[in-house]
Amino acid sequence: MNIAIPQNIYTALFALALPDDLKEKVNVKESSLITKELIEGKYDIGLIPSCDLLTHKDLVVSKNYGVSFDGALSNSYLYFVPEQQDFKRILLRGDISSNDLILSKILFSEQYGIEAEFSIDTGVIDFENNNYLIVGLENNEYSVANNGISFADQFAELLDFPYVNFVLAAVSEEKLKAFTSRLGNIDEKITTNLKTLMDKLDIDPKLQILIEDNSDAIYFDLTENEIDGLNEQIRLAYYHGIIVDLVEVNLV
Repeated sequence: MNIAIPQNIYTALFALALPDDLKEKVNVKESSLITKELIEGKYDIGLIPSCDLLTHKDLVVSKNYGVSFDGALSNSYLYFVPEQQDFKRILLRGDISSNDLILSKILFSEQYGIEAEFSIDTGVIDFENNNYLIVGLENNEYSVANNGISFADQFAELLDFPYVNFVLAAVSEEKLKAFTSRLGNIDEKITTNLKTLMDKLDIDPKLQILIEDNSDAIYFDLTENEIDGLNEQIRLAYYHGIIVDLVEVNLV
């Protein structure tokens, strides 16, 4: 059974908590490619960006496992130019997925009344003159603990539910059920062994402390609260005209 996960700290923690034989089947991929390659049959299971469900409603999704946030921790952080009065432009960097492209527009429209302009950036970082939304491991290089604003916290506040960033999905219901039957209480396993698991990853010490201090702000289990948050994300996409029809998530 081949498994694909995005390249970030939180999905890495998920992978490290898998049974040993499943760890050997994990492939680290760009977030934007996993759903496409899942459908093509390259992988059996994928931790996919939740907004991919807007255009791939036939995928089956675990009702029990995913990666969600509700607080200071996030896979995406906002960095704003100091003391600016107004802005329109935000540069996107890192492992950008459909969530970052879609939900950032909704966030700024709903929370701040700003129709922001987003563009992908690969140049030299310039925090003094540019606003950024940085996704994934690149945040490990910057002062998240000092300057970064949790995108997940901002979006969870808008939803009034946790922000579901990644869901566990498959084409085959049978394969998804077989995989999830092996996982047990993965959230408890990660929380209990958090420092040991993080020591296996190359994480900036300040960011590691931030994660340890806010471990209650990340969830690897889906409960009714997270499912409600996921459904609310879909409704927001519908209200903003991103999808024509409401999508019903195929939970198993």
